[in-house]
Amino acid sequence: MEAKKAMSNKKTEKRLGLLDLFFISFGGQAPVISMLTFGTVMISEVHTAGAFAMLIATLVVLFNGLVVYFLANRFRRGGGYYVYAYYGLTSRMGLETGWIYLLYALSYGGTLLSGGAYVLYTITGFNQTLLTLVVSALASAIVIAGVKVSARYAMVMSLVEMTALGLLSVYFLFISHWHFYNPIKYSPNLPEAVLFGLGIPTGYGSIAPLGGEAKSGDIGKASILVLLVGGGLATLFFYSLGAIDFTGNLVEFLLGSFGLVGLVIMAFVSLNDGTLGGVSYILANSRTIKAMAEDGIFPRVFAKEVRGKPLVAELLISAIFISALTLMSKYFGIYNTFVALGALAGLSNIFIHSSADLSLIRLASKRLVKHVIEVTVGVIATLISLAVFVGSLMSGVSPYIENIMFGWIILGFFYAEALDIVRSGPEEEKRGSEAQ
Repeated sequence: MEAKKAMSNKKTEKRLGLLDLFFISFGGQAPVISMLTFGTVMISEVHTAGAFAMLIATLVVLFNGLVVYFLANRFRRGGGYYVYAYYGLTSRMGLETGWIYLLYALSYGGTLLSGGAYVLYTITGFNQTLLTLVVSALASAIVIAGVKVSARYAMVMSLVEMTALGLLSVYFLFISHWHFYNPIKYSPNLPEAVLFGLGIPTGYGSIAPLGGEAKSGDIGKASILVLLVGGGLATLFFYSLGAIDFTGNLVEFLLGSFGLVGLVIMAFVSLNDGTLGGVSYILANSRTIKAMAEDGIFPRVFAKEVRGKPLVAELLISAIFISALTLMSKYFGIYNTFVALGALAGLSNIFIHSSADLSLIRLASKRLVKHVIEVTVGVIATLISLAVFVGSLMSGVSPYIENIMFGWIILGFFYAEALDIVRSGPEEEKRGSEAQ
């Protein structure tokens, strides 16, 4: 019954197919930038156990991806994780989940945009703030141009990057003289490496809110397909790096290995990859705000459509991305911005997926015998996510990042309370006048 309430507006045209969703989602991974940025941090934490950390991260993401697969098939309305929690749990939990998703999409999309700007800065030495402004503004412009334009851009660049990652992996194995080894190694920093690894194959988080513009079944299929492709490429890439016993800065290593040609190619890929990741999460954030505005959680002006798209929400999210990233780059530097947003994205990622896990468990348990597989997947996904969350906190995530995360949750709670007070005000006044 709940799922039927969340059906999309029939007037909304389903403009995105399976391939569009796959490439938008793969673009949400910003694979090359993710490998260069998240990968550099992971390797610094666990060295040659990077492939093992990536396998664990992919396993965690796979279970959460299966949860999205099952939930996407139940709901045909746009809004993604917010809608899953709103109808699967409670309206209050829906608000909190949507609230955290806004932070997740900003931090994860911001990580990719700042990562692209960081690589460009390393290559060119240009002003960090200006580079961040250019990359984030370019991503915003593509989103505002339209979702089909975004999908076509994602398709072309994703194919280029898949090819590049595959060729690089083979090249590293070649120069290692085909050194094959056992990547399963324990490290005390493994949980934190996994936390950063979660950011690599989770591009499907950017297509979950696009239910209003795509078939729900296609969203589920694309979610699983993209995480397997992305996680597989990432694991192969880190394994090949372990074969040459590499533990340094990936950007500097690639520049030193390929010279001027590598510099030009990497500059081009970095600009487009960072932009691609930003496009995916600006789209996702704007659709989440639109869904929340439709339910009266945010002002209804953000649900207004212009030529079939939520233009007001897109402009708002674009302005937030551009201003937040530019200011952070100016005052903290691009690399520190990337690291901070990456950790924040990892923590908020676990929260929204835990919410989705519980939503699936509650919905599927109403007909337990028929949906025992869904309940099992939901339980396993919840346990894994919570274990990674606790392990990440214990492994030394910056207290500042933790404070921002929990502060944002508390702020969402106060917003929910204020919203309840505003909504109940007219009813209380009516009851008071009747009592007199």
